[in-house]
Amino acid sequence: MKARRIALAAIATMSTVALVGCSTEARAERKGKEAGDQICKAKNADSADEAERHLRKANDKLDDLARFIGRDVREDVRDLDRNLDQLARGNASQQDINAVVRSVQEARGSLSANQQAAYDGLLEALASCD
Repeated sequence: MKARRIALAAIATMSTVALVGCSTEARAERKGKEAGDQICKAKNADSADEAERHLRKANDKLDDLARFIGRDVREDVRDLDRNLDQLARGNASQQDINAVVRSVQEARGSLSANQQAAYDGLLEALASCD
């Protein structure tokens, strides 16, 4: 009877740990996607002012993402700031988005599960960018 209780407690503990891990990965992915959505909105903006507004929101989302995953995306993703500056000028192209996508793909190789989930969310949002 005692062994059964210990086994049930162990299963409950493992389930809880697994659920907590999954929920933080889901939140990281959602936060990455929110940042990517703002980058796409900046690319598709009708004016430089609108693009700048969306990039400020994207930078806020990237800062939030960095706090959540414990790693600054700007440090991992090569030339992110330069690409975002081009988007801010209002003359962005799909080529600018593709450069960000390539850099994110290169950066995600040696990351933790939460960090990979965040980058996956960012890539998902950028993939749907027209």
